[in-house]
Amino acid sequence: METAFDTNGLASSNATLPVALFDASHGQPNWAQTGFPSRELHSNFAGLTEILCRLGFLCSSTGGCPLTPLLSNAKLLIIPPPTGYYDARRERWRWQRKALFTSEEVGAVQRFLQDGGRLLAFAYRFGDSFTQTNLGELFTPLGCQLDDDAVLDATTLHRTHPLQMYFDTPNDSLPWPWARAGVASVRWRPSATFRILSGATAWPLAFSPGGGCLSFNRTLRQISFASLPLAVVGQQGAGRFALFGGSHVFESSPLGLLGQANNTRFLRNTLHWLLADTPRQPLALAPSDLSLANESPAALTRIDGWGEGQRTFASVEGVLRKTGLLKALGRAKWMP
Repeated sequence: METAFDTNGLASSNATLPVALFDASHGQPNWAQTGFPSRELHSNFAGLTEILCRLGFLCSSTGGCPLTPLLSNAKLLIIPPPTGYYDARRERWRWQRKALFTSEEVGAVQRFLQDGGRLLAFAYRFGDSFTQTNLGELFTPLGCQLDDDAVLDATTLHRTHPLQMYFDTPNDSLPWPWARAGVASVRWRPSATFRILSGATAWPLAFSPGGGCLSFNRTLRQISFASLPLAVVGQQGAGRFALFGGSHVFESSPLGLLGQANNTRFLRNTLHWLLADTPRQPLALAPSDLSLANESPAALTRIDGWGEGQRTFASVEGVLRKTGLLKALGRAKWMP
């Protein structure tokens, strides 16, 4: 599927336009199995698609075709959250081989970036452990480890449906001046976080608020109250990338948040940096912008799910199970 808009907003097709390629080959259409819209360029990402078209891009989908051969014609690769297939009875995602990124595809994306391509990719709450995919294998070579956690506002657990939960990050949670321009706050639904590996040319783009907006890691069995990266940006070769721990922030759907808070301006700021053709140069955060990146000692900001912290962790886990946040909830049982 290919879509573009001319300056009058009319549909057109132009082979000379730069291509924004949306990945739909790794289970993104499977989200529709829940009864909610799929995560493709014409559904949940229709708002992003329109913005890119108005920036002069030809937006195209991989459909069911392999990703690798299509990268040679693309300027920008967008990867909506990949996922397996939906088990409606148990309300969970199941592993599906064709939804996984192959080692060949991981290598192709690396070469795409090295040659100057741009990558915008989205994970989901609780990371690959929830969606039963391997997006983390694509992120790790970029120096960004995707965690199996979710940042959530603990104060809303008992009074808000899990699919409607959200939290806001204020302007000072965005360490880059270009990301803060025109942005008072950004709204998120529960999202995974990242760890930036030593020596990586990657930096935090947005931090979680910390405190009552805790991170619950169900694989490491940890609860963290620290401010953690919800999104990261970086450089690889001649290319650039922006990775997000959740997709609702830029989605235009019944549960999407693109039109709320200053999310649209934040998206435009991110795209401006991501697509800029300025020469590659080292990025550096000013000392005043690094305060959120310097975590307090783990003993003060984290509860481990064993020993003295086992009871607390089990209690929080019980609440998450009861409210349904740990499940892949379908629309048949909850109509928004």
